[in-house]
Amino acid sequence: MTDLHRNHTLISLVLLVYTIIIVAPYTLHHQTQLQSLVWSFAGWAVLFLLVLFIIIRLHNEQGRKNIAAMEEKLAETERNKQDAEDGHHQMMEKKLFEIGIINASLNREVAERMQAESESRELQKQMELILNSAGEGIFGLDIHGNVTFVNTAASLMTGWEREELIGKPHHQLVHHTHPDGSPHVPEECQINQACRDGLVHISAEDCFWTREGEHFPVEYVSTPIVDEGRFCGAVVVFRDKSTFS
Repeated sequence: MTDLHRNHTLISLVLLVYTIIIVAPYTLHHQTQLQSLVWSFAGWAVLFLLVLFIIIRLHNEQGRKNIAAMEEKLAETERNKQDAEDGHHQMMEKKLFEIGIINASLNREVAERMQAESESRELQKQMELILNSAGEGIFGLDIHGNVTFVNTAASLMTGWEREELIGKPHHQLVHHTHPDGSPHVPEECQINQACRDGLVHISAEDCFWTREGEHFPVEYVSTPIVDEGRFCGAVVVFRDKSTFS
């Protein structure tokens, strides 16, 4: 509004100076009498005011249009801002909802996996209890003939602790030599062959060696482990023949 009043004043001064410069010489040249001069100046004043009124009215109208346009632009900006904020809020709510669904799914999957692992550990514990309660010695072997499992009976008969057997070659620890003292070649070991050929190998005349270097007669069954058509190793079940003779 201050700029608008300043513009009005400037227009008035410019128009007044222009009127005086243009009208005064003409009036003084053609009018000599005081009354005529007064009426002439009065007429020009009325003309000046009329022109000034028209200019100010036009200027005000243009100012109002400019203000209305600015207000409309400001209102449009506010609407766009509000629409953007609403869209942002809706997007955030949608993302939070999707994240909540994903978190719930992950939590459910984690809970199910933990439950499955707990059940698997419980089943493994039950299997170990059963195998450790068996009177026969039991070895679990991988495809390379390394020990993956040994039960209590096998540990007691061979004198090896479980920690000393796990991950070590079964043949080199307990099946390395024939009863007559000649070396038992690994390639001829029927226990190792079950890990490779997928056949069940049985022997009633063989021996195993203890940790102390003593041997005892055994009979054993070496059965291959097959998982979806693929050989994974073998299970060896044996017993000390001297104990059962």
